[in-house]
Amino acid sequence: MPAPPATWRYRKRRRAVVLLFLVLAVIVLVVGQILRNDETAGAVPQQPAAAAPLDGAPHQARGKAPAAGFAFTPGYGPVLGSAGRLRRFKVAVERRLRPGDAADFAGEVDRVLGDPRSWIAGRQFRLRRVPASVGAEFTVYLASAGTSERMCAGGGLRTEGFTSCRLPGRVIINSERWVDAVPGYGAPLAVYRAYAINHEVGHQLGHGHEACTGRGEPAPVMMQQTFGLRGCVANAWPYLRGARYAGNPVN
Repeated sequence: MPAPPATWRYRKRRRAVVLLFLVLAVIVLVVGQILRNDETAGAVPQQPAAAAPLDGAPHQARGKAPAAGFAFTPGYGPVLGSAGRLRRFKVAVERRLRPGDAADFAGEVDRVLGDPRSWIAGRQFRLRRVPASVGAEFTVYLASAGTSERMCAGGGLRTEGFTSCRLPGRVIINSERWVDAVPGYGAPLAVYRAYAINHEVGHQLGHGHEACTGRGEPAPVMMQQTFGLRGCVANAWPYLRGARYAGNPVN
């Protein structure tokens, strides 16, 4: 039996509404595409990322420009460690220090961080020194007492020109401590230098201060040994006998 006239008119109106909706949707899509094309045409094209270094590690964005008054060590250092992702660092020495300090300091940093008792012993990452033009996670600075004090103070740390410090992305070694260590340390200068590097780099890697583990025991590398050993014995390394050596956390 044919549908009543009212039902037929309702269906006709519904088809018209649906058709109108489809037409409007097509118009919106076309206009939107035109606007997107216009925006793309006026945009500045992005430059491609620089190629990764020859060591094959993923590229990292370049950090801030080299600090004024510092000479950055050129070239690449050896890959330190045998497992884990590669974490890059730079080395910079204040220009006012003695000629030749930059190469000697960079070599010492490589030697300390590449020691099997250093942070690479955890086999979670490798380290490599890179030149100033290459992106890196942090920079190790050797700075005079006055300059190190100003750099540390810029990050809210008071060193009185005596201690070294670490700010995000900046490991700042006080050159006076580098040359003379501290009175009463009870170990050769090479031990204090290794301690200073491992301690400040340890902060960069996320480690906080630790307490002496007991009289006559090795001082944890994250203990503030510059201010005294508190009964512990000087120690420069975070890993002893193949295991992580640490004391209780200190606020």
